[in-house]
Order: sequence, then structure tokens, then C-alpha cells
Amino acid sequence: MIRRETLSIYVLAALASILLSLWQIYHTAQINHDGVYYLLAIQGDTASIEHIGNWLFYSKLIQGIHAITGLEPEHAAWLLNTLLDALLVLAFIRLVEILGGSHRALLLAALLVLSLPYLNDNRADIIRDHGYWAFSLVAMIAYLRLFRKFSWSSLLGWNLAMVTATLFRVEGAVFIVLMPLGLLLNTSQPWRQRFRNTGLALLPAIGILAVFTLTAVFSSNFQNRLVTSIAKADDFLSIFTQTIPHKADLLRRGVLPQFSQPTAQATLYLGILYSIIKDLISSLSWLYFGILLLRRWFPAPELPREARSVFLFYAGISFVILFLHGAQHFIMVSRYTMSLALILLVIVVFSLEELLRRTREAPGQKPLLIAVGVCIALLYADSLVISSKPKVYILDAAEWARGNLPDRARVLTDYHAERVGYYSNKNNDKQYAFQSYQPETTSLNNYDYAFVRTRKGKANSPLQQLLYAQGMKPIDKIRKNQQGVIVYKLR
Repeated sequence: MIRRETLSIYVLAALASILLSLWQIYHTAQINHDGVYYLLAIQGDTASIEHIGNWLFYSKLIQGIHAITGLEPEHAAWLLNTLLDALLVLAFIRLVEILGGSHRALLLAALLVLSLPYLNDNRADIIRDHGYWAFSLVAMIAYLRLFRKFSWSSLLGWNLAMVTATLFRVEGAVFIVLMPLGLLLNTSQPWRQRFRNTGLALLPAIGILAVFTLTAVFSSNFQNRLVTSIAKADDFLSIFTQTIPHKADLLRRGVLPQFSQPTAQATLYLGILYSIIKDLISSLSWLYFGILLLRRWFPAPELPREARSVFLFYAGISFVILFLHGAQHFIMVSRYTMSLALILLVIVVFSLEELLRRTREAPGQKPLLIAVGVCIALLYADSLVISSKPKVYILDAAEWARGNLPDRARVLTDYHAERVGYYSNKNNDKQYAFQSYQPETTSLNNYDYAFVRTRKGKANSPLQQLLYAQGMKPIDKIRKNQQGVIVYKLR
């Protein structure tokens, strides 16, 4: 239960989180690229459903809020995200509290989690990560209780929260299976009890996987991202036996011929590690990541030993997931590292609480405290300054389409076909089909119009070059803020 004397911290933190979300939403001119897929999936768009791997829980929640409130789907998504981000903030503070954090530590927890620029910058983005981050923290609260003392209520809480997190992002399934093994690290209990608790904690995970597997086996239509991942589990081995060696060979032949094959492979592995660390710094912020590194000057002695074991195990699983993803796709973004960053931020809270305590005992530490305070203020400033600029091309192209294209027109474009199509078809009696141009595979004969994006000082796109080569003349040009749309009629 939340203590009465700390209730005001939770209330003020939730209000601050809501205000930060509203601030970001107010300055959002157009939804993010991924958001289009989640909103179109609500309408049953096959391509969008396929793109998100038939993982529809987030879209279904948006659809439910849309049906209940009557809000536009994108507004319903923003409302959902606002609530999820507020839950994230509250769960983070609660996590610090159950670890024995003082009143001052809870204030620091609220201050720090609300200052994360990456989290704040993504508040208006329609992405399922909002739910994954929030329920991962809720799950960790239950897990720490389970780690301290086994109880069926804590085990149920952990599984319910982590299953919910998994419904947002499939990676959560790995934690459901592996985190029970972390109970073996509880050195306050004899090994016999540890094995017993671990075995009991694994039962729900086994049951969940069994039900899911049976459903997948006996339903031919049951096909989604988790089923695909399980079916291709053996592909992870091929990452190290085929994918990496192949890319290393390409690296040697195209860029670094002086490298041996083992050196080229090691370079790729180091590149993956670098991308993980880079994005972890981005999600955690340079300030808080720096505090984590400076353990000599920023210790966290009040952080319980049990938390160190749990966090280390959680970080190990996270790193394996991130490394496999990076090695398979060679794509890493800070969204993937955010759940780990939030756990590491708990350590930073206790580190800064220790700095406050030491400052009282040794006034000579005050300049360091002031420097940290100024840096935190800069993080808030970074969160409040809207750095992203609306992509004028998208809205201009959509406006032209709505006013000029005939119903069911097929349009080829070279930039963000999904978003242009979304805004062109939104609240419109006419419906258009937009498709991205793929060099050497797309035939102009299948389309009625072409939208070409132009930018001052940039070379012509492959689509523009193709249209020039065929001697086609534009029927309209729209230019604004050094960006433009050139419209061609193909037939």
C-alpha cells in the first residue's frame, strides 16, 4: 500500500506526466510512421496487420477507446498513451518505494523519470512500447516481492503484468520464461528452497506456453509474431553461423580487404555492442548513464542487495535479446533499450540520494550537487523544446490528393506512402491506394499518378529520374519551406 505521507508525490507526478504528454501531443502536426500501421489495422487493412505481425493488442485497445469515447482513432491512441505513460511514472516511483526508498528518494524518482528526454519525446508517438515499458515496471514490482518471499499472489501479479507487457511487445515472452530462474540468486535462502521456488515460479510460464502452443497447432489461422518467432527459433543459431560470416565477408570485400574473416566478424560484433550502448545512453540520457559509470563518486549503498541481483539478471536477459536483435537485423533504436534504462535509472535514484546525504555531511560536495541539478534542468529543457519538424510534404501531398484525385486512384510515391495515404483517405468519401516506389520492381503502368518529393539541394530520387527519362511532364508543383511535391499523371 502507498503510504499516506507519500501520496502527494504520486498525485503530482501523475499530473506532471499528463501535462508533459499533452504538451507533446499539442505540438504534433502529424502522427508517426509506425502509428499509421496501428490505426489502419483497426480498419482491417491487411498490409498493416501483416506489417505488425498480427500482434493486434495495442490496436484493439485503441479501437476500444475509440468505440467507448467516440474520439478519433488517433486521439484515442494519444489518450491511451497518456494513461500508459502516467502508469509508467507511478510504477517507477513505487518500485523505488518497495526497495526502501525514503521520502526524498521518491521525490528524486519522480524528478528523474519525468526528466528523461527520450521518453518525453516519444509521448506523442503512437507506438506499443508505451504499454511494454509501463507493464514491465509493474511486473518488476511483483517480481521483487516474489524474490523476497515466495507467494502465489506475487507470482500471479508478476505473470499477469508480464503477460500484459508481452501483448504489447513479444520480447516479454523471454522474460516470462527466464526471469523465474533469477530466484536461484536469492542467497538469503537455502538451495533447496531456491530450487523449490524456482520450480513453482516456472509452472505458470510452462502453462502459458502450453496453451499458446496448442492454440497455434490446432488453429490454422492462428499466426502472429510470437508463433513465427517460436517456429524460427533455430534461425537464431544461423545468425552466428551464416548471417554474421556472410556480412563479414561483404565487409572484407567492399570496405576492409586487409581484415581477416575473424577480425571482420569481431568488428561486426563490436558494432552491435556499440549500437546497444549508444541507444542505451540515448534512452537513459547522457547524464544518468554517466552517473552509472562513475560508481566511485556515485555509489548507491542504500540499494538493497537483492535488487542488485535481480537487476543484474534482468540486464543480462535484456542484453541477450538486444544483441540477438542487432545481430539479426543490424537495426537498433532507443525504444528497444528503454525498458532496461528504466531499471538502471532506479540505481541512479539511490546514487543521487547518497550524494544529497553526503552533501549535508561534507559541504565541499555542494558544487557537484549543483552541477547535477543544472544538468537535470537541461534535461527538462530538452524535453520541453520541440525539436522535430512536421514533414510538410506529407500534409501538402494529402491536401492536393483530397482536392484533385478521382475516387480509387492509384498513386505511386517515393516517400512515406503509408502516411500520405492515411491523411488523404482520412474522413474522405473517396479512397486512394498509395504505394512506395521500388526501383527495378515497380511498373508505372499499374498506377494513375505519381507524387515525387523534392528538397532544395538534394539529388533527384530514382522515381524522379525515371519520370524524367520517360519524358513525363508534371501537372502540378507545390513548394513550401524548401520542400515540395511534384505531381505527374501517368495515364
